[in-house]
Amino acid sequence: MKSESTKKDKYTYKDYLSWTDDGRWQLIEGIAYDMSPSPSVQHQRVLRKLLVRFDLFLEGKQCEVFSAPFDVRLPEGDEKDEDVKTVVQPDILVVCDESKLDKRGCKGPPDLIVEIVSSSSASMDYIKKLNLYERHGVKEYWIVNPENKTAMIYRLNERKEYEAPEIHSDGDVIESKVLEGFFVNLREIFEE
Repeated sequence: MKSESTKKDKYTYKDYLSWTDDGRWQLIEGIAYDMSPSPSVQHQRVLRKLLVRFDLFLEGKQCEVFSAPFDVRLPEGDEKDEDVKTVVQPDILVVCDESKLDKRGCKGPPDLIVEIVSSSSASMDYIKKLNLYERHGVKEYWIVNPENKTAMIYRLNERKEYEAPEIHSDGDVIESKVLEGFFVNLREIFEE
């Protein structure tokens, strides 16, 4: 990111693309958030297990799965690409509309997002991103917590609002409504 002397009140995707340091950043409504430190071993194991299951299920289907680092730009209205003020890097995302994909990542809401909670990301995942993903129309949002071995699943209803979450614990089977026929046993995901 730029030095302290060049900090701005609000950043755009154009600014984001110009940052040359090695850090990983997200922009939410123009505010830059540092994504360090790197995820834990436990986080990465859960991510890998989920990613493999999504990938195997989606093979030969229209939808495609991606994992961080992968930019998801969430424009407000008809905001030009360089003016987008929200760029996130979900742990896992599924995109079923190929027209949202370009050489830089995804522009517009993915169909499904999974965030794997760590102590440094909890308030971001449970509050800020929950509200952001609902507002932008992410159909299904999974918050997976390896520490307490739980998952919360939010789904958009016909009013474009998230319903009360389904709360699952170790041993429960999560079933996606967006990816019909896809399910995951949390015990297998949380096994060390």
